[in-house]
This record gives sequence, C-alpha cells and structure tokens, in this order.
Amino acid sequence: MSAFTLVTAAPPTPNGDLHLGHLSGPYSGADIRIRAQRLLGQGGLFLTGSDVHQSYVPTKARRDGVEPLEMAEGFADEIARIFASADFAPDAYVRPWRSELHRDIVHEFFARLHARGALRVRTEQALFCAGCDRYLFEAHLTGKCPHCGAASDGNSCENCALPNQVTDVVDAVCNACGGRPDERPVERLVFPLSEYAERLSAFHAATVMSPQLEALCADMIERGLPDIPVGHPTDWGLEMPVPGFEGHRVYVWAEMMPGYFAELAESLRASGRDPEEWRTVWNDPETEIVQFFGFDNGYFHALLQPALLMAYDPGFQLPRALLTNEFYQLGSSKFSTSRRHAIWGGDLLAAVPASVARFVLAHDRPENERTSFSWDRFHELADGELAGRWQSWLTDLFARIETQAGGLVPAGGAQPSQERFLRLLERIADDCLTAYSAEHFSPRRATRLLCELVSCARDFAAAQSRTRDSGRATAALAAETAAARTLAQLAHPVMPAFASRLWTALGEEGAPRWDGVRPPAAGQRVETSARFFAPLPEDLEERVMGA
Repeated sequence: MSAFTLVTAAPPTPNGDLHLGHLSGPYSGADIRIRAQRLLGQGGLFLTGSDVHQSYVPTKARRDGVEPLEMAEGFADEIARIFASADFAPDAYVRPWRSELHRDIVHEFFARLHARGALRVRTEQALFCAGCDRYLFEAHLTGKCPHCGAASDGNSCENCALPNQVTDVVDAVCNACGGRPDERPVERLVFPLSEYAERLSAFHAATVMSPQLEALCADMIERGLPDIPVGHPTDWGLEMPVPGFEGHRVYVWAEMMPGYFAELAESLRASGRDPEEWRTVWNDPETEIVQFFGFDNGYFHALLQPALLMAYDPGFQLPRALLTNEFYQLGSSKFSTSRRHAIWGGDLLAAVPASVARFVLAHDRPENERTSFSWDRFHELADGELAGRWQSWLTDLFARIETQAGGLVPAGGAQPSQERFLRLLERIADDCLTAYSAEHFSPRRATRLLCELVSCARDFAAAQSRTRDSGRATAALAAETAAARTLAQLAHPVMPAFASRLWTALGEEGAPRWDGVRPPAAGQRVETSARFFAPLPEDLEERVMGA
C-alpha cells in the first residue's frame, strides 16, 4: 500500500434515504479501504459529499411540492446520520450549496478548459417538452435505452452503463407531464471525448479496474467515443463560467471531477491546513488515488472524468484504481429509492450493531456480479457465524484465560504445533491484507479469511485440549490469544467497533494497528467477561420493515 491514499466515493444524491444497496457499494468500500490504510500506519483521506446538482433533486422536490435545497439539506442530514450509524467516517462530506471552495474550484476548472480550447461550441438537436416548456435530459425524461432496451433516463443507462444522446432514447416521455417531446436545435458547449481515446486506453492499461469495467471502456473506445455536452440550458446547477453561456448549467457528471478537488480542499481546511494545498496533495508522487463507484457509473469515472482531467492539465495525476460494485438486489430486483423497493440503512442500523451490518454487507458484497439480500441469509451470517462461531470461540478462550491464567495473558512457548499455528495465522493475515489493497480489493475475500481465522483457532483449541502438561497448555493458550489479537487487527477495516472492543478487551491500548502476528504482552490483563455478539431479535424483520 502507498504512503498516502486519497479515497473517493461517488457522492450520494440527496433525494432520498440510503438503502442497503447504497451502503454495500462505494461507501462501505471506501471506508474499508481507508481504514486498512490506517491500520498499517499510513496516511489517507476519505472524500465524498452531496451530489446536489443531479436533476433528480428538483424533479423529486417538484413531485413532493417542496423547495429543492430545503429537501436536499434534510436528506443530506439523514445521509450523514446513516454514515455515522454505519461507522463510515469520511474526512470530507461536502455540501456544494454551502461550499465556496466547491463553487470556485468548479468554475476555475471549466474556465480553464475553455481557455485551453478543450470545449467546443456545437448546435445540436435536443429534446424539449412543449407543454412544460422544459429542456429534457437526465431525470426529466424516461424511455428505453437505445443500446440494451432497458428502462432509461436521459444521458446514461443503469443497466448497461452506456451513455445515450438523449434524442435517441426510445419512446421518450416527459417525466413531469407524460407528454411526447419534440426536437429543437440548441447551442451547447461539448467536450470531444473521442480526441482522448488513445490516452484513455493507455490510462486504462496502467490502472486497476474490474474485468467488466475494462470491457465497457474497450467497447466504447472501439465503437467511437461520443461528444459530451458539459453544459445544459436548464435552471439547476452551477452556472457555466464561459462567456455567452451564463444561462447554462455545468453538467453534473462533469462537475464531479473538480468536485473531488473541492472535497480534498475542504478536508485540508477542516484539518487546519491551507485548502490551496489540494493540488500538491493530489499530485504528490506518494499519493495513491483510489475511486469507488457503482458499475452503472463506470463510463463517467473511467472515461469522461479522466479525459476532462487530461484536458485540464496533462501533468495532473490520474487515479491508480477504479473500483466498482454491481447492484445489490432485494429479491430479484435492485434496491430502488424511487420505487421504495428497499431496506433503509437507518432502519436496519437502529436495530442491528454497525459491525454486524458491515460484516454481512462485506461478506456478500456485489463485487463482480449482482448479489441479493435476504433475511435468512442475514441471520445465517449474524447469528450463525458471528453470534455463533465467533462468540463461542471468544467466550471459551476468555474463560480459559480466567481459569488457567488468572485473567492474564500467559507467556508463550515454542512447541512445534504452536509455531505452525502462528505461521498459519501469518499466511491468513498476508492474504487478508492483500484483499484490502487497491490492486486486489475484495471485502468478500477479507471477511471469508476472517471466518477462516476463527475456524482455524477453534480447530487449534480443540487439538490442544488433550494437553496435560501445564507449560504446553499455557503456551497453547498464548498462541490462541495471538489469534484473537490478529482477529482484532484484521477485522478493524470491516468491523471497527467490534475490533476496537476486542482489542481493548485483550488489554491493548489505542486503536488496532498492524504490527504482525503475536500475542498481547505476557501478564497483560484481559477483560474476560467481555461479550461481542448476541443473537438478533426474532422479530428483526418486522422491526426494520415496519419502521
């Protein structure tokens, strides 16, 4: 892992609460990655914010009869509460409507693109609703994707992740009145993405990406990259800082690139540093930039935004890893805020400890294919694995520390079977730390390795139970405490509350840190009465779904 990591998570749109589909993807991934970085004693920042300028904000507000920014403020507050309940700890959670840094950095970004000749003025056909007198794009219209036929809004398809030109959306209708749009010419600023195809291919070859994201990018480049409007004649968003286009608003997916700069600047200011240092931090050779987002947003993060960054300044550092997730489903269809087909994060976290929820979401994270949530599966992992296997081993271990060692960590030994066990723990630890790295990032793999560690420790304890020699028994007990300590270390990125509790119960101070596989210091007092997991309430589903 690098000496310093900037981790970004695609900012959530403040038009609804967060459901488990949201939590299972970029936000849990980013939080796990930054905690793994800090576990190793290395620096980093976790950056995100509110994607307030998405057209889904005013369309939702219009349907609900509320003022858009007032609605956004309320949902941003709720998202921040859910983050806190889930132990997600971003260093920056920027609300653009409050941030002068965000506005100024975005405006400078597009003014510079214009000054460098990177933006072109084009007159193109666009869709308008005559009845609403509205320019239609993104959430303002609905139809079928011209590429895959799935239901799609304007600009991009959630199903196949390909962009559209809006005018080619099949059977498009206005989302406000249901009317059929007509085409009219409109003058816009566009970004000629195709001019960056060769540089993008080189970037992709040097960047950590999933096979499906690689395939999406290669396919789009082979087809020929489209010109992308980066400004729209609409009334929501930041004004385009280009003469003659003051009435246009910056396209929100293009705004996101400098928005990450603003999140970095705000995090620096919050830590007492000069926010103008964001350029230095971003471009430091020791900085690794890792971005988390859903696969449906792959085109924006892997093609549009890197090309914009290349145009802004060819010397700027590009991301080292682009880490995606697929949809997390509820039954046979994806979680959906708009259709209210969801289990809401706040409701679940009010009834279930954060470490339990984080473990389940990581264990079944939709990394390379869609996975599904079910209550049976949730209980299987929470009750069967955590409250069952993990807690029973820790309870038994702590009881033996109390009865055999007076509640103190015993001194270790050098018996061959115990040395082999410690080497096994080291191999599991190496694999787990690899699963936390950007290059091989997989919380699914990491949680399975944590379960393997517990299983190996249980097997070791059973195998040592026949030992009658007190010295050998004491040495075996010390080796088991090394397993518990290693579990606290390796679990910390996924389950910070549990890991910290186990760490302190073993007599360790501060936050868990990686310093190798070893038992706590001999003679250190263990809180042998500590408990970590309990069975979930039998009526959990009713509590959460009825909330």
